Amino acid sequence: MGSKKSMRILGAKNARTKWEHFNRVQKTAQILAGGVREPKGVHRFKTWEEINEWKIKYQVQGEYQTKANS
Repeated sequence: MGSKKSMRILGAKNARTKWEHFNRVQKTAQILAGGVREPKGVHRFKTWEEINEWKIKYQVQGEYQTKANS
Protein backbone atom coordinates (compact mmCIF):
# COMPACT_ATOMS: atom_id res chain seq x y z
CA MET A 1 0.00 0.00 0.00
CA GLY A 2 2.95 2.28 0.42
CA SER A 3 3.86 2.29 -3.29
CA LYS A 4 4.94 5.66 -4.59
CA LYS A 5 3.98 6.65 -8.14
CA SER A 6 6.78 8.21 -10.13
CA MET A 7 6.60 10.54 -13.09
CA ARG A 8 7.15 9.01 -16.52
CA ILE A 9 9.15 10.81 -19.17
CA LEU A 10 8.24 9.96 -22.74
CA GLY A 11 10.60 10.48 -25.64
CA ALA A 12 14.31 11.10 -25.81
CA LYS A 13 16.10 13.78 -23.87
CA ASN A 14 16.63 16.96 -25.88
CA ALA A 15 20.28 16.89 -26.99
CA ARG A 16 20.36 20.55 -28.10
CA THR A 17 22.14 23.15 -26.04
CA LYS A 18 20.38 26.31 -24.92
CA TRP A 19 22.24 28.31 -27.59
CA GLU A 20 21.19 25.93 -30.36
CA HIS A 21 17.60 26.28 -29.21
CA PHE A 22 17.98 30.09 -29.06
CA ASN A 23 19.37 30.21 -32.62
CA ARG A 24 16.49 28.09 -33.89
CA VAL A 25 13.94 30.39 -32.26
CA GLN A 26 15.66 33.45 -33.78
CA LYS A 27 15.64 31.94 -37.28
CA THR A 28 11.97 31.02 -36.96
CA ALA A 29 11.07 34.51 -35.76
CA GLN A 30 12.92 36.06 -38.70
CA ILE A 31 11.08 33.81 -41.17
CA LEU A 32 7.71 34.63 -39.62
CA ALA A 33 8.50 38.37 -39.65
CA GLY A 34 9.28 38.25 -43.37
CA GLY A 35 13.00 38.89 -43.25
CA VAL A 36 14.90 42.05 -42.40
CA ARG A 37 12.66 45.08 -42.07
CA GLU A 38 15.34 47.77 -41.90
CA PRO A 39 19.00 47.86 -42.90
CA LYS A 40 21.47 47.52 -40.05
CA GLY A 41 23.65 50.40 -39.00
CA VAL A 42 23.54 53.89 -37.62
CA HIS A 43 21.27 56.26 -39.49
CA ARG A 44 21.37 60.03 -39.08
CA PHE A 45 18.53 62.31 -40.03
CA LYS A 46 18.23 66.09 -40.03
CA THR A 47 14.47 66.28 -39.51
CA TRP A 48 11.63 64.17 -38.13
CA GLU A 49 10.08 64.19 -41.60
CA GLU A 50 13.13 62.37 -43.01
CA ILE A 51 12.80 59.74 -40.28
CA ASN A 52 9.12 59.22 -41.03
CA GLU A 53 9.76 58.91 -44.79
CA TRP A 54 12.56 56.41 -44.15
CA LYS A 55 10.37 54.33 -41.82
CA ILE A 56 7.47 54.30 -44.27
CA LYS A 57 9.79 53.26 -47.11
CA TYR A 58 11.04 50.21 -45.22
CA GLN A 59 7.63 49.32 -43.76
CA VAL A 60 6.20 49.20 -47.28
CA GLN A 61 9.09 47.02 -48.47
CA GLY A 62 8.58 44.69 -45.49
CA GLU A 63 4.86 44.34 -46.20
CA TYR A 64 5.60 43.61 -49.85
CA GLN A 65 8.14 40.91 -48.92
CA THR A 66 5.72 39.30 -46.47
CA LYS A 67 2.89 39.18 -49.03
CA ALA A 68 5.19 37.86 -51.74
CA ASN A 69 6.49 35.05 -49.51
CA SER A 70 3.06 33.81 -48.46
